[in-house]
Amino acid sequence: MKITKVKLYVHDMQKMEQFYADLLGFTLLERTADYFTIAVGESRMTFEKLPSKMPKQYHFALNIPSNLFQQAKIWAEEHVGLLDSEGQDEVYFEFLKAYACYFYDPEGNIVELIARQEINPKHAEVNFSVEQVLHIGEINLTSDDIQTIAEKLKKYAINPIANKEIQLDGLNFLGNYEDGANILLGPSGRLWYFSDKKAVISPISIEIDEALQLNMDEEGQLKLLQL
Repeated sequence: MKITKVKLYVHDMQKMEQFYADLLGFTLLERTADYFTIAVGESRMTFEKLPSKMPKQYHFALNIPSNLFQQAKIWAEEHVGLLDSEGQDEVYFEFLKAYACYFYDPEGNIVELIARQEINPKHAEVNFSVEQVLHIGEINLTSDDIQTIAEKLKKYAINPIANKEIQLDGLNFLGNYEDGANILLGPSGRLWYFSDKKAVISPISIEIDEALQLNMDEEGQLKLLQL
């Protein structure tokens, strides 16, 4: 499974474009009055303007080369500053064999840089920039109808990592370990790691393998569309 495209919704397009394209340096692929799209390694991410002030909140992770984590931390600290938890600004996930760090974008979305030690390739560069981002490694689906959504995704072979049981009150990592990409399925109100932000049901569109589109509405209901 690869996360090929993601569409998120924003309130202030100009501020978000300045952050991702101008400050961080992601390549701007398309811009209209209603949305803009950036290249995120092999993936694409679109930010579309919300017509209302509805609450929304996203978390996504960007896969980076396995040998550039410390360089990526230095880059992130210089550009935006890192989030910390109990005095630590990084974490190692044993079940993913991955190092990760986090920062906020202008609308409070939690951006993660993740270096999967067994899955992500190494890079010959000695410094980190957004040009070294590989692809989108994680994206969240927040809903209070966890079981129904999990069953829908199971029909398309999108299952919990390592065949774990679905947790109705926790965060579920869906997808194969070997693919280096996960859908994070969890309930609203859950506190995000390294953050004081709580998960909010938010509209989102996720494309998997250029073949399947996951469309969640503002009520947390999911529809799947084969492309």
